[in-house]
Amino acid sequence: MSADEITAETLLERIRADGVRRACAALRKPPVPSRILQELVSAPDAPAEALEFVAAYPLSPSHLLESLAESASTASSVLAHLATNPRTPPHLLTRFAAHEDPIVRAQAATHPQLPGRELLALANDPAPEVRRALAASPVLRLPHQAALVTDTDPAVRLRLAAHPALPEAVALVLAADPCAVVRLHSVATATADDELLELWATGDEEDIQLALLRRKNLPVETAHALVRSIHPSVRRLAREGLDLDDVDLFFLASRGEPDERAWVAAQPVVPRPLQSLLARDADVTVRAALAANPALDASIARFFTSLAEEPVCEALAANPAVPDDLVEELAATRSPAVLAALAYRDGIAADLAAFLIEHSPDFRRHWAMQGREGAELDPQVARRLFADRLPSLRALAVSSCPAWRRADLYDVGRDPAPIVRMAALRHSNAPEGLLHDLSADADADVAALAKRLLQKRRPAVHVADLDARPEEPSLAVRSAGIVVDAAVADDQADRDEPADVRDSQSDDAVDDESPFAPRAPELLNKLKRIFWQ
Repeated sequence: MSADEITAETLLERIRADGVRRACAALRKPPVPSRILQELVSAPDAPAEALEFVAAYPLSPSHLLESLAESASTASSVLAHLATNPRTPPHLLTRFAAHEDPIVRAQAATHPQLPGRELLALANDPAPEVRRALAASPVLRLPHQAALVTDTDPAVRLRLAAHPALPEAVALVLAADPCAVVRLHSVATATADDELLELWATGDEEDIQLALLRRKNLPVETAHALVRSIHPSVRRLAREGLDLDDVDLFFLASRGEPDERAWVAAQPVVPRPLQSLLARDADVTVRAALAANPALDASIARFFTSLAEEPVCEALAANPAVPDDLVEELAATRSPAVLAALAYRDGIAADLAAFLIEHSPDFRRHWAMQGREGAELDPQVARRLFADRLPSLRALAVSSCPAWRRADLYDVGRDPAPIVRMAALRHSNAPEGLLHDLSADADADVAALAKRLLQKRRPAVHVADLDARPEEPSLAVRSAGIVVDAAVADDQADRDEPADVRDSQSDDAVDDESPFAPRAPELLNKLKRIFWQ
């Protein structure tokens, strides 16, 4: 709305629609013409909202403000708006500060140009709303604040505590206020030098220290002092985001609660003497936290192993820093939780893994669930595991034993579990005929894997041609120069034989050179004695 479009009627509609304060803010640019403001004031039946707008409008001419203040019929609501106008003359503000209506006095108390002599009178005003308004005034000085700091109304003191430039002496008084809200707000927000902050931090009052932690950019010395508080709630908050020194860590490790000591034990850098202290902690959760720390000293790891505490050894089993010889000692504990944790350990020795797969159901089950590889199983062990009801263990038996015959893998390919059939497909001895058969498997994942593996072996064959197995090599295969292994025919013969015949032949054929011939496993003698005793 341009200045030429504004009329008294349209302006009044705007005031009624938006309210006095919003209309004043919206109509500063372009300014309302003075003649329109004069018209609003001069109307014999001028509505109250029109007069309030002129009284509050920061661009109203001074003579209009004077006219409104001098009119005997002017309502207190209009005078209250006048008391907030930056163009209101000081002598009118003095009059408003002594007005009988506390609402007018409260508005005058917030005006930045109110004479200083009136401030002290308002600080002792009988109406608490006037004193509350004055406590938020930006022009208060120490004498006025001293009068308000002992005010009987806590809301007055709270307003004073929120003052952005509170003198240190006043802040110190408010920090000891009997009202907890006032006291904590003062500590959390009041302007204070480092010496005063240090004084608050070294006190024993928990609420003061917690309020102090709400401050931004707390000095480092003050933060370290809070870390060494006697209150656990303060210490837990103070340590976050702070670079703790050795003194802080020792304090928490020696005087903290169990969760604090465990927190120290899990830090990336824990000095060796401090590890020794934590290793003898009375709480097992602290010792377990230290045992899981990759920065664990080797001598302390050996100390923990000698104790053979299940929670501590379980944490050690998952610690990548524990050396291989200690891993073997952890396996010798025969603890189900420790053995299960070892199954998730990276870099475990292949012979140890194979031994634990054979002798530990807990290790075997968790190892199989992950589908891990790297452990080569003895054929007899693999056959025994293949009889297990868990599909993951049957798949492990297939994938971890390279000695499975092609004829055996045809039987594995008929396993009801897709995960086992996929293990047969991935086996190094998987015959091409099995890949052809499983390329039409009812399980989409099995069929897709079979087709991918078959196409790797015979790259000239299109995937669409894999649905039907040709009786002899296709023209595409012959033109690609691929020689068909004679073992394919042998595979077919193996499949055509009855299963019991194949099994009997397999048993008769076992000799010293057969992959399924019994052989002495390469196991750790110590583990043998422990597991077989």
